[in-house]
Amino acid sequence: MGAVEWWRTRVRGTPRGRDVSDAVLTGLAGLVLVVVQVELWTDLRDPWLPPWVHLPLLALGCLVMLAKRRHPLVALAVGTVLFGADIALGGSVALLLVVIDLLYSAALHTSPRGVDGLRTVAVAAIAGGGLAALAVSRDVQLTVFLALQLFALIGTPLWWGLAVRRQSELTVLAQEHAADLARLAALREADAVEQERARMARDLHDAIAGNLSAVAIHAEAALALPADDPRAPARDRSALEAVRAASVTSLQEMRAMIGLLRGGDDPAPAPARLQEAPRLVAAARAAGLDVAWTGPAPDALPALPSAVDHAAYRILQEALTNAAKHAATPSVSVDLALDGDGLRLSVTNPAAPPRAAGRAPAGTGAPGGGLGLLTMRERAEGVGGRL
Repeated sequence: MGAVEWWRTRVRGTPRGRDVSDAVLTGLAGLVLVVVQVELWTDLRDPWLPPWVHLPLLALGCLVMLAKRRHPLVALAVGTVLFGADIALGGSVALLLVVIDLLYSAALHTSPRGVDGLRTVAVAAIAGGGLAALAVSRDVQLTVFLALQLFALIGTPLWWGLAVRRQSELTVLAQEHAADLARLAALREADAVEQERARMARDLHDAIAGNLSAVAIHAEAALALPADDPRAPARDRSALEAVRAASVTSLQEMRAMIGLLRGGDDPAPAPARLQEAPRLVAAARAAGLDVAWTGPAPDALPALPSAVDHAAYRILQEALTNAAKHAATPSVSVDLALDGDGLRLSVTNPAAPPRAAGRAPAGTGAPGGGLGLLTMRERAEGVGGRL
């Protein structure tokens, strides 16, 4: 087993090693055939010529075999000439082995255009040999016999080389296809990760940033009045209650998101739905907004798809948060309506006056990240709507 492995990996482990070993083995086999005087047509050989006259041509043929991979057609042409010269000396099976190997290598290594030419030459050689035999012998049976021999000697190595070549090409195509599938899977995985990251960013922004903004707004409201103002104690208590409610909501949302990210066995929390809109309106009113609701009450709406229901809730949450941070006056109008098979949500407030670049809106202590409109648009488009 060790000798076989050494022969396979060390001797024939490279293309050059295989070419050299093929030439050496062919030369040794040819030497044995010459020694035992296995010839094709002994009656063509001069009886005064010894059998070893085939050896120089055999050596040249083995040298030509070393170039069969780089110049397959040239090597085949030279080998054919050497075989013709050998036939004039009686013809040895040793040179026939050289030609068979060169023909197989030409079918395997030449270009596609060269393969077409090789087929044409092979057909012409078989047909020409048969016609020549018929013209010389005038014997149909002998002609058919010689034509079949030519077909076996020329067609077999040619067919074998083309079959191996086709199988190699199919193997390369299969490897390229597998590589393409692997790249496609990697791209899909990267796209899925990117979409998941975008979803997580939206949820973090909508679920937590809005509540934290409410905390900042209520804290600022508690600090806005002087300590000696008679309304200060009541305002402070109201602001602290709103701060606590927003903080508790933020913690609940964060725990729910952490549970989803950890992927535990606990059941996933139900997503926020539009039926919880009264809680958002109450929090906005506690923040100082004058919210006017028009349209059907959220609990009177028909059953909505979960994704649509959740997206509408988050968009309403972000819109009320933006109104609390940026509106010119605390007046906000929320209009909810069923529009055919769709849901229309409109949140309106007076626009604030233009402000200088780099300056925060007056009267607020909650900086904006500039992602609110983007996340609202992504949520609406994610369920087939528009913002």
